[in-house]
Amino acid sequence: MVVNVSDIFGKLKSGAGKVAKEADKVAHIQRIQMQIGSIKKQIEELYHKLGEMTYDSKSKNEAENPEAANIIAKISDLKAQIVAKEQEVKDIKEDKIVIPTAAPGKKFCTNCGKENDASTKFCAECGSKMP
Repeated sequence: MVVNVSDIFGKLKSGAGKVAKEADKVAHIQRIQMQIGSIKKQIEELYHKLGEMTYDSKSKNEAENPEAANIIAKISDLKAQIVAKEQEVKDIKEDKIVIPTAAPGKKFCTNCGKENDASTKFCAECGSKMP
C-alpha cells in the first residue's frame, strides 16, 4: 500500500482551514451579539429617560415634552438595528454571508470588527482591548 504524503497534508490543511473558518464564524457572531447587547442597553436608557420625561410632564399637568418624539424615533431606529443584526447572525449561521478573515499579521477587534496589527493591544477604531 502506497501512502501519498501530500494527500495526507492536503487533508490536514483542509481540515485546519474548516476549523479556522468555523472559529471566525463564532467570533463574528459573538461580536454581533455584543453589539446587540449594547443597542439593548441604549434602548433601556432611552426608555428610562422617556419615562422620566412623561412622568414629569404628567405630574405637572404640562404638555408632552417635544423631545419625547425624538426619543421614540431613536428607540424605533435602534430596534430596527437589532432586527438587522439578528438577521445577520442567522445568515452567518446559514453560510449566506462570507466572514472576512484577517490578513497575515493582522487581527479583528472583537468589539467593532476593525482590522488591526496583530501586535496591537487596543483597537485603533474603538479603543477596546484586543484579544
